[in-house]
Amino acid sequence: MKRNPYLEDRDKKNSASGNLPVRLNILLGISLTLMIALIIQLAFLTIKQGAYYQGEVNRSDETIEKGNVPRGMFYDATGKVIVGNKAQAAITFTRGTAVTAPTMRQTAIKLGKIVAVDTQRLSERAKVDFYLADNKNNTKLSAIMVKKYQKQKSTLTPDQINKYMVAYVQQNHLADNVDSNAAMIFQRMSGAYTLSTTFIKESGVTNTELAEVGERLSDFPGVKLGTSWSRQYPEGDEFKALVGTVTNEATGLPESKLHTLLAQGYSQNEPVGNSSLEMGYESILKGSASQTLVTTGSNGQVKSSQIKYNGQAGDNVKLTINARFQSEVQKILEDNVPGGDVEGAYATVINPFTGGIYAMAGVDRNYETGQKTADPLGNMNHAIVMGSVVKPAVMATAFQKGVISPSNTVLDDQAIKIAGTPEITSYWNKSGAPVPIDAGTAFERSSNTYFVQLGMKIGGQTYSPGSPLALQPDAFQTLRNGFGQFGLGTKTGIDIAGETAGYRGPTTGEARGKYLYASFGQYDSYTTLQLARYVSTIANGGYLVAPHVVGAVQQSMPNSDTQKTVWTATPNIQGQVNLTADEWQVIKNGMERVANGSDPWNTGGSDMHKLQPHVYAKTGTAETKTNGHDTYTESMVAYVPGQPFAVAMAIPGMNNYLDGTNGKISAKIIDAYWKYVAEKPK
Repeated sequence: MKRNPYLEDRDKKNSASGNLPVRLNILLGISLTLMIALIIQLAFLTIKQGAYYQGEVNRSDETIEKGNVPRGMFYDATGKVIVGNKAQAAITFTRGTAVTAPTMRQTAIKLGKIVAVDTQRLSERAKVDFYLADNKNNTKLSAIMVKKYQKQKSTLTPDQINKYMVAYVQQNHLADNVDSNAAMIFQRMSGAYTLSTTFIKESGVTNTELAEVGERLSDFPGVKLGTSWSRQYPEGDEFKALVGTVTNEATGLPESKLHTLLAQGYSQNEPVGNSSLEMGYESILKGSASQTLVTTGSNGQVKSSQIKYNGQAGDNVKLTINARFQSEVQKILEDNVPGGDVEGAYATVINPFTGGIYAMAGVDRNYETGQKTADPLGNMNHAIVMGSVVKPAVMATAFQKGVISPSNTVLDDQAIKIAGTPEITSYWNKSGAPVPIDAGTAFERSSNTYFVQLGMKIGGQTYSPGSPLALQPDAFQTLRNGFGQFGLGTKTGIDIAGETAGYRGPTTGEARGKYLYASFGQYDSYTTLQLARYVSTIANGGYLVAPHVVGAVQQSMPNSDTQKTVWTATPNIQGQVNLTADEWQVIKNGMERVANGSDPWNTGGSDMHKLQPHVYAKTGTAETKTNGHDTYTESMVAYVPGQPFAVAMAIPGMNNYLDGTNGKISAKIIDAYWKYVAEKPK
C-alpha cells in the first residue's frame, strides 16, 4: 500500500504535542490553588476581620465633630449663684479633614476684612507660618532652600526644608509686615485639630460682624456663627479671687500646661480653668462636648452631619462658703486694716466639726502705696510668724510629756536669762521679778516666760537663771511634733491648689537658741488657714479635720431646672490630739479667761468681752521687720463652745503694739456670723 506521508506526519505531530495538556493541567492546578487561597483569604477578611476594616472605612468617611457646652457653675452654701455663665455670640471654626494651610490662609484673609480680633497673643512663629502658607512664597523659598543645600538635595526631608525656610524668613524679616489681624485668625484656625471646633472670636462680636459673616458663610469653609459662655459673678467680682479664673481667646491655654491640655484634646484658645477651684475642678466643670457625626467625601468636603449626642453642661459645684458672710468678712478686713507698714489682713471662719469653710477673706496691702487688693487665697499661701496663739499647743505638749499636770500648773513668770541669749521678759512684767502664776493666768496675760519654761521642760531642761542652754538633741523636733498634732507647720489638705506649709527655721548652731522663741510662737511661720484648723482641733475636742470649700457636686438634669447631687463632702479626720478631760479643761479655761476675764493685764480686749454668747480665744503678737521698721503681727483664734463656729485671723506688719485691732476685727466677724450664717443661741 502506498504510504500517505500527510497522515503519518500528522500522527507524529500529534504524538509530539501530546505533552501540552499535561503542562496546561499543571498551570490550571496552580491557578485553582491560588484562587482557592484567595477565596479563603477573602472569607477570612470578610468574616473574621470584616468589622475591623469596616470600622477603618467608617473612620475615614465618618468622624465625630465635638461642640461646646456651658461650663459648670458655682453656688454658695445657700444656693446662690456666685459664678455663672453669660451666653454671647461667637464666630467658630471647625477644621475639616482635608483642610490645608493655604486654604486656611485664604479664609483668614477674607474673614479678616470683616472681623477684627485681638492680636496681642499673635506669635512671631504664627506670622512666619502665615507667610509660608502662601503657595507662591512657599514654592519660591523651597527652590531657594534646595539650591542652597544642593549637596544635601537627595537627603533633605520636607521637615528639614520647612525648618530651613522658617529660619530664612525670620532672618530676613519677610513676615514682619503681614496683616496681623488675618495672621491672628490663621493662628486660631491652626490651633484646632481635625474636626474640632475652636473660637475665632468668642466675645465682643458686633452686630455688623454677625450680619456680614452670616451672609457669606459659603465664602468661609468651616466658619460658623455659634455661642460662647463667659463667666459672670452675680454676688460680686471679689469671688473671682477665691474661685479662680478661666482662660479665653485672648489668653489661650496656660503655657505651664499647654502640651498636657493639647494631648487631652483641647484647642489652643479653648476655655480652661487657670487657677484655684476653676483649675482644680476642671474635669468636672468642663462638661461633655456635643457630638455630631460628620460624613465627608473623598475631597474632604462635608456631605452630611447628624447630631449623635447633645452634650452635657458641666457639673455645678456647691461651696461651703456663705456668699453674704464672705462679702461681709472681706469688707470688715478692708475697712479695719491699719495703715503704715501693714502688709494685709486675713481671716478664715470654719466649721470645726466638718472642716467646711464659711468664709476665707483676705486683703493684700501695698505698704508703699496703701493700695488694697482682695487676697482670699493669702489665707493658705501667705505664711506668717503668728506669736502667742500657739501657746495652747505648747501646754498640750507639756501635758503629754508629763512636765506639768492639771492639778499643779503654777510657775514663776520671771526674766529668762540663758547664757549667750538675750533676756526674755513678759510685756506686763518687764522687771522680770518672779511672780507665781497658774496656767489660766498665763493664758490670760499671755506670759511669754511661763511658756519658755514649759518649752525648756519639754526639751529636757529645767530653767535655772544664768545657766547655759542644755536641751536634748531632739528638743526642736519634739516641740514641732507637738505643734504638728494640731496641724501647725503642715499643709491642711484644703481642696484648692497652691497651699504652703509655712516656714521652719534652722535648728542647729547659733539658731539653737531660737528654741526659746519657738516656745511662744516667735520663730516658725504658719498660714491663717493652719490656725483655723488648729483652733478647730481645740473646739471639737482634739480631732484634726481637713478644711474644705467644696461641699457638693451637682448635675443639672436634662430638660429640667432640678439638680441631682452626685457627690457630697464628708469630714476628713487627719489625726487626733490625745489629752485627758482635765488637761483639755485647763486649756479651755485659759482661753475662756482670755476672751472674758477681768485680770488687769487681760489680752482679749473689750470688744471680745462684749460678745454674746461668750467665746473662747487666744491672742497672739509677734515681733517682725517690715519695710526696714520694727513691726508686729497681731493674730487671734476663737471659737464658741458647742457651736459649729471657729475663726482665725492675722494682721502682719503693724506698727502699733497691742492696740486691740485683732480683737476688734474678730468681734465684728463673730457678730456677722450670727447675722448671716446661723441663728444666735438664746
